[in-house]
Amino acid sequence: MKNKRYIVVDLETTGNQAAKSDKIIQFSACIIENGQIVDQFSTFLNPEKRIPPFIKELTGISDKDVKDAPLFEDVSSIIHSLIDGSIFVAHNVSFDWTFLQKEMREAGEPPLKMKLLDTVELARIMYPTVDSYKLQDLADEFGFGHDAPHRADSDARVTAELLLFFLEKMETLPLATIRKLTTLSQHLTGYLAELFFEVEMRKEQELAPLDAKWLEYRGLVICKKDVRHASYSRADDLVFPATNEEKAALFATNHAELMPRTGQFLMMDTVMEAWQQEQKALIEAGTGIGKTLGYFLPAIYFAKERQIPIVVSTYTNLLQSQMFLKDIPLLEKIAGFDVQAVVLKGRDHYINLFKFEQLLHEVDKTYDVVLTKMQLLVWLTETMTGDIDEVNLSSGGQLFWNRMKHTGWFLSPQKDPWLMHDFYLFNQKQAEVADLIIVNHALLLQDHFSTRHILPSYDYVVIDEAHHFTDAARTQQSFVFSYRRMKFFMNRFGTLDKDGLLNQLAQQFPEHHQLFDADLAIVKLEVALEELFVQLAQKLTQATKNSTELILVENVIDEELDEALFYAGEKVLLLMREVSAAIDSVLVRGKQEAEAASESDVAFLEEVYAFGMDWKHAEKQLTMMLYEKEEAMLLYIESDRNRALGSIRLRANIIQVNHTLQREFFQAKKGVVLTSATLTVDDSFDYIQEDLGLDNDVVTMQIKSPFDYEANARVLIPADMKPVKGTPVEEYTNQLASYLSAIAKETSGRMLVLFTANDMLLKTYRKMYQDNSIEEFRILAQGVSSGSTARLTKQFMALDKAILLGTMSFWEGIDIPGDDLSCLVIVRLPFAPLEDPYTKAQIALRKKMGQNAFQHYSLPEAVLRFKQGFGRLIRRETDRGIVFVFDNRVDTTNFGKAFLHSIPTVPIVKATETELLKEVKKFFE
Repeated sequence: MKNKRYIVVDLETTGNQAAKSDKIIQFSACIIENGQIVDQFSTFLNPEKRIPPFIKELTGISDKDVKDAPLFEDVSSIIHSLIDGSIFVAHNVSFDWTFLQKEMREAGEPPLKMKLLDTVELARIMYPTVDSYKLQDLADEFGFGHDAPHRADSDARVTAELLLFFLEKMETLPLATIRKLTTLSQHLTGYLAELFFEVEMRKEQELAPLDAKWLEYRGLVICKKDVRHASYSRADDLVFPATNEEKAALFATNHAELMPRTGQFLMMDTVMEAWQQEQKALIEAGTGIGKTLGYFLPAIYFAKERQIPIVVSTYTNLLQSQMFLKDIPLLEKIAGFDVQAVVLKGRDHYINLFKFEQLLHEVDKTYDVVLTKMQLLVWLTETMTGDIDEVNLSSGGQLFWNRMKHTGWFLSPQKDPWLMHDFYLFNQKQAEVADLIIVNHALLLQDHFSTRHILPSYDYVVIDEAHHFTDAARTQQSFVFSYRRMKFFMNRFGTLDKDGLLNQLAQQFPEHHQLFDADLAIVKLEVALEELFVQLAQKLTQATKNSTELILVENVIDEELDEALFYAGEKVLLLMREVSAAIDSVLVRGKQEAEAASESDVAFLEEVYAFGMDWKHAEKQLTMMLYEKEEAMLLYIESDRNRALGSIRLRANIIQVNHTLQREFFQAKKGVVLTSATLTVDDSFDYIQEDLGLDNDVVTMQIKSPFDYEANARVLIPADMKPVKGTPVEEYTNQLASYLSAIAKETSGRMLVLFTANDMLLKTYRKMYQDNSIEEFRILAQGVSSGSTARLTKQFMALDKAILLGTMSFWEGIDIPGDDLSCLVIVRLPFAPLEDPYTKAQIALRKKMGQNAFQHYSLPEAVLRFKQGFGRLIRRETDRGIVFVFDNRVDTTNFGKAFLHSIPTVPIVKATETELLKEVKKFFE
């Protein structure tokens, strides 16, 4: 493999339409021989046309750069002789290969004879857990320098380095895994199959013993794993450090570099006392308190003392991982003894190895299926958890995952030959011996409200990011009934004369009469489903020209679907029940004959059982939409802008969960600590308390941030800015863009601008982009610049002069410490849009309850979001920065004072643009 000659190519072009008039403007090729980069050839090329502005922005290549460059035909023979007969490698190889072939053909060169290798595909297989497969992201991930992204010479070099890195990883994989990868790669185009075959042949000759970290079973290689038990027994001599002096001594002894914080010690005492007294506690811990350690330390002492698990719940899977990888090792170091912790997720997050093994025997040449199988084979040599969230699956891979996710066992678990190595059971066993069980809100609520429990019995819990807990509860009980998902289910089930589960069931149980009923029901369901969703699409079109949402029922307690829709939905539901009855019937038969069933038959029945559960879940959701009268629930239609049938969704949102949480969750637990940096509105816990459904006897504690906001921060309010309300968007964004450009020049960028509407962000971005006075600044904008919130944040931090424009996902959860962020701009107070169906329903419900909807819902929600946004600025004790609030309502209205009273005490200056820019200059000097 290392003796091969690879040509790693990257092109920059005037656009992405090779078939049309787009041309190459830069060519670069790295030559790899004997496993090393031996040479690189690069040249600009004159496309004989203007370079579009967006290409100039992306690549930094201007018309001046290519003006005196050769035409492609001038260098085509050199390029042809350089690359012909080698293995052609590129990142997204089809793009570069298509362009090069076209230019070669037009230059009159003979056809290239080359095998193709795509480093995107190779990266996906070799490193299935990487977050992004973009070239820049891979370079960052693996520490390769990439000085000039989107320049062919830099991109080709990085791609070549990555190729060698991936080939090295391939050599480390066990032979059994390589064998299966070789078989699967036959269904892929290009050189990859040959590459895997060569590695397999070499490993067959070497016959090296399997590494001790691995276990080979039934032809699959997985990591060895043992249930860990605490090395430090839960002894009686573990005493929680009660005084601040004892806590400080603990820090000094075991982690001297951590500074003792009085607020953090107060939080520790409050948590411990709440559990000892079996109380509920709400603790607002300001930025810099160190709230994670503030509850982890008392939690581990309480768990060891009582010999019980403490459940710690946070909002997202990402935060779960951060806690486990970062905070648990720190806790262990400070406590000075072993901490047994486990991250636990819902059952269907874990792979069922028996199902996966059987699917490997299935010949399915669909690209996403083949790629996903290959990714999972490599992943199984690395994972200790079997948690699919670790894997970066394609959208097709996510659909395929439904066939191998864990759903429990329909037949006896003893029928599963992988039972001893089952990931779900392993994680459950870990939880049973754990001191701390880290979950997310969704799993905590799902476990509590369902009959199929995942968590071991527990009485004490920490709910971090508690301002999201009611959202998580509503989401847990809200759902979507979509055309696309139903079509996916029906296609997978199939008919008697089409491939699918029904056809396979008929082969296994040829005389089972209910299968014929199911076949007829599916055919009728196709028509009934179409009728229902056509009606929904028509309703949306009749009601509004531009909107993609339409409320059908604001609250099912008071209203119901109109008659035509109700009967169309009921028709779909009755046919779904017929299919369910057939599935149940055949599963009963399968269970009766299970003793004589082959392994493949057992695996197939388990797949039918899993499918039946998903089908019944959708059936239950439609039942609730048609007949539910107990819960306060909103029903509305959603679609994309084109209103294509495949985009139509019927959404049901639970509006109120406080009574359910109080009655069924909080009363069931002995001690619950709820904490967040944003729980109070105007120093009051009243809103969050009502929203959560907590009784008045709850303990409340507000621990202010230890940071010196008076010295290190300013809130600046422009006095000469037009009011956002009542000013046309074009006029407002003109003034805003000009103002932001002026601020950027004073702060050297390092500015995060928070919007509440995509339209205003886009208009502001366009105006700033056209402003020549800030052309040295890089403007990143959510929805315009490519990349996720995390990726844009990373880019922003890496650039010297950058301005980042973001909407709602940037208001919380991002961490930009130090000099990378010196200026935060809040364009508009973050009230939820009144046209949003959920907001409308919440307001209607409050009015019905006799409340002032603005005071009891809209305002507190906006204040909490404002606090989250403000919290992006000062993340560390040494951080300094300014906050511009452009919405003049913050100090011209009575309600505006609630926003300013809810943030730390900070100097507030209201003045004209000239005066504020002087204030900025003075502050940073």
